[in-house]
Amino acid sequence: MQLVMEIAATALATAGMASDGGFSEMKRESLVKFDKGPGIYWVTVFSNVVTWQLCFMGTAGMVFLTSSLTGGICMTALLAMNVLGGVLVYGDEFGGVKVVSTVICGWGFCSYVYGMYLKMREEKEMESKTHGLEMDHNVVLASNV
Repeated sequence: MQLVMEIAATALATAGMASDGGFSEMKRESLVKFDKGPGIYWVTVFSNVVTWQLCFMGTAGMVFLTSSLTGGICMTALLAMNVLGGVLVYGDEFGGVKVVSTVICGWGFCSYVYGMYLKMREEKEMESKTHGLEMDHNVVLASNV
């Protein structure tokens, strides 16, 4: 179902770009503004499209296998990585808004991971206590026979 939605969104976005002249603007951009040449430009655009489609499919798979909360948290962490990548790779300015948003994304991700760690540790402790009670119960039953 997710794949159908992604294909429909891609088709609608492509139709919108075609009807509005977006592809002719991209052609002009590849010739005038992009300094590596039109071939590299189109490879970059195509790679970007494929990468984002795979990212969204992976997120949908994560939601299917875990929960939407986990998917949202991981997308939040990915957002912080995108900001840092833009700063490191492209030399974007790392101003106050980017600093605050990146810190909040990192804080939210770390808080979620730590909360999941505490929850799993608590579940293991409860399981070991329950398993210990079962063992004691089996020992009592075996000694009565």
